[in-house]
Parts: sequence; C-alpha cells; structure tokens
Amino acid sequence: MYKPMLTVMVGLSGSGKSTIARTELADENTVIVSSDAIREELCGAVEDQSKNVEVFKLFHERIRRNLEKKKNVIADATNLTMKSRRAILMTVNGLEDVFKRCYIVPKPYEQCLEDNRHREHPVPDEVLAKQIGRFQIPFIEEGFHTIIFHRMPENCEANDIPDMRGFDQQNPHHTLDLYNHCTMAVRLFSAKYVYPARFLIGALYHDIGKMYTQTFDESGIAHYYQHQSVGSYHFLTAMCSIDEETVLDECFIINYHMLPFYWETKKAHQKWRKRFGEEKYHILMAFHECDMRAR
Repeated sequence: MYKPMLTVMVGLSGSGKSTIARTELADENTVIVSSDAIREELCGAVEDQSKNVEVFKLFHERIRRNLEKKKNVIADATNLTMKSRRAILMTVNGLEDVFKRCYIVPKPYEQCLEDNRHREHPVPDEVLAKQIGRFQIPFIEEGFHTIIFHRMPENCEANDIPDMRGFDQQNPHHTLDLYNHCTMAVRLFSAKYVYPARFLIGALYHDIGKMYTQTFDESGIAHYYQHQSVGSYHFLTAMCSIDEETVLDECFIINYHMLPFYWETKKAHQKWRKRFGEEKYHILMAFHECDMRAR
C-alpha cells in the first residue's frame, strides 16, 4: 500500500532549503507547502510578518489536506524549534500510513549569512542571529521515522570547532576554564555511567557554544545566552559528514543540557521524560549531575 511522505525541512534562512526542496526532493506527486509563499499570498510580501498566526494556520491545513489526498508533502519553513516541528506533526495526527522524515540542511552559519544577502528576499543579519539562538536539534522521539542530513556540496566548506583550551569563563559559577570544565564533566560522566561514545563526545563539547556567545554585564561578569543552541548548530555543521545518528546524539547533549536546570517540578520531569523517551531523559539527567559537579 502506498504511503505518502511528509518531509519537514529544517534550516536557517539562506541555507538553500527551498531550492533543495524544489530541485532535489520534489517529484510529480509532491506538493511543497511554503510558509513564505503563503505569507506573500496573504500579505503581499514575503517580509510581512503581520499575519503570522493566519500564515501558519493555513500552512498546517495545507499540509494535512494534501497528505489526505495521498500527495507527498514538503513542509518548507525554517522549522528550527521543537515547538514548530511538533505543530506540524500534531497537524497530521490520525492520518494513517504517513512516512515522516526530517530533512536538515546543515549549512555553516557564516555561509548562510553571506548567501542570504544575495537572495531575492534577504532577511536582516540579526534575524539569522536570532534563528541560530533558537535552534533545537531534531530527534527521532519527536515523531519522525528518519532524520536525514543534506549532503552539502564540496564548495560549501565545513566550519572548524574552536579550541577550548585556556578559554576563561569569567563567571563566578565556574572556577575552571572551559576546557577543564568540559573534560572534568565528561570524566565524571564516563566513570559513573556506561553510555555510547557519541554521548560522551557530546558531553565533551556541551559548552562549546560559549566560545561564540560570550558577553559581559556592567560588572564584568560573562554571560552566555543561548550558548546551547548556538553550540549545537556550529557542531552540527562542522560534523555533518559523519553519520546522522552519531551527530544527532552528540548535538542532543549540547543542545538540551541546560533544560534540567529549569525542571523544578515532578510534572516538568514527567513532561520531558515522555517527550525525550526513557533513554535520552536518563542520559540527560545523568550528565546534568556531572555538569553540576564540574565547577
């Protein structure tokens, strides 16, 4: 029996996801549902954000309607957050035999900035800065059957991962420099728990985003807002030539290691335990304990 396929694109503005959807993923039985196209249809301009509620209501309706017609559907929007992807997947709840895949376009941030400036409808640089600060790595437990990385062309050079050694965190919560904090955390993690090596690598680089996000308040204390999202994105784009499962699990630790700091109630723990699944929840909680000790 034929199963229609839902493809949820994930990528920053300027990553080329719309072109990839149109030229590489779509076939004669595929409908591309684009949030930008709907915005232009309703507002007269792609840049007009005044009717976002209406735009995404129609976006979700068209996704479901076309899947009901047994069409393959590509959901073409940035889809950078768990919430945005969850909204799409909830839209198709109840539809039988829909194959759901997530398709990530891991173009390096600096190249997205450059390519965005040459688009027909560029967005301001500060919009991309907000996008990378909101990025949340997808994971199978969200409801996908598979997650695929687009294989970037040879002229798209992967970014490097910076060296953490000697990076002063300049924050009273940390007496160790960044490298020693991260290596101590992973030593504690590996000594007490037995998890696949890919999670240990994620643990080693869990705070790599601090190297991109350091800012200072008026007292000279450093802060690292959204470092978990920024770090996860840069790690993803540096390592995306490796197999998806490995990189996704490495980025999972990087992207979500801060969440347990905010789980103050039993209800919050239950919510995220259900969302992440037993394995990922326990890994995250185990690493949180080690991260707290490595100060």
